[in-house]
Amino acid sequence: MKADTPDFPDSLRVQRDPRTGRYANFGGVKAPAPATILRWLTHLGPKEKPAVERCRVPAGAAPCVAPELERIAAPPTEGIQLTWVGHSTWLIQAGGLNILTDPIWSAHCAPVPWPTVRRRTPPGVPFGQLPRIDLVLVSHSHYDHCDVPTLRSLGRAPVYAVPAGLAGFVGRHTGGTVHEAEWGDTLAVAGAKLTAVPAMHFSARKGPDRNVTLWCGWLLEVAGRRVYFAGDTGMAPFFGELGAWFRATGGIDVALLPIGAYQPRWVMTPVHCTAADAVDIHRLLGARQSLATHWGTFVLTEEPLREPPVLLADTLRARGVPAEQFRTLAVGETVAFR
Repeated sequence: MKADTPDFPDSLRVQRDPRTGRYANFGGVKAPAPATILRWLTHLGPKEKPAVERCRVPAGAAPCVAPELERIAAPPTEGIQLTWVGHSTWLIQAGGLNILTDPIWSAHCAPVPWPTVRRRTPPGVPFGQLPRIDLVLVSHSHYDHCDVPTLRSLGRAPVYAVPAGLAGFVGRHTGGTVHEAEWGDTLAVAGAKLTAVPAMHFSARKGPDRNVTLWCGWLLEVAGRRVYFAGDTGMAPFFGELGAWFRATGGIDVALLPIGAYQPRWVMTPVHCTAADAVDIHRLLGARQSLATHWGTFVLTEEPLREPPVLLADTLRARGVPAEQFRTLAVGETVAFR
């Protein structure tokens, strides 16, 4: 960093559980325990009022549009172009680079093809029609964000950036070059600058490996543009301090903020923010533009797949935030910002 640029705050650097040595959320916030998940799945927990009246929520999954393949093949030479593939997968194009976030093209987001976790929308860009991928950002180890079949298909060509502890896993499945980082670490890879930043979540692929690897968001800096990819996160007090650091170091041009998989709150509050929380995060970060992610693709929780955009629109209206500052896209839709 330049001498006059504030260093990453020590207060936002990674923490570990002093008893186990495993990674931990700030304030000791814990993800729902297996017993809590079982209680929820067996319908033994409290019943919650829907966040939005069901009559106002469209049926089905996220809307889809045909991808603009010519536009994707020849992105603008200036600014940044983003295409929503679905869930937390984005194709980001800037500075001649093609970058994917949490890529998943699989039909299911689980170790076995359970019907309940099948994909409800096709990927916004067919895998075979992707441009050359230069860089892949992975936010954590969960199956809907770190999809092994897709990683294998991407192979060794891209460079991978992953949170600490995940490099060996991703490297084994891709054969590619993998860089890992803890919160506050900066990487210079594939012509881009990356900084791992905190998220409030957890990691696991099997029960015993919970929180052995880290989870994170990413600040991507490329061609003079700054993109914040939040990954998975609950609402947390650190967003105020993170936003202050973002503003002091150049601001955020585009924030990719999760708005779905939030109900019931007695289970999901520590790990997934609501669409209303996402508006607060947008404001705390001071993002010039936010785009909604992590909704409409997989049934992970109780709210209908198309409820989050309705709650988002309600919240933007109630808080006086212009709707164009925080947009939802259709799967396959491309937008560009200069």
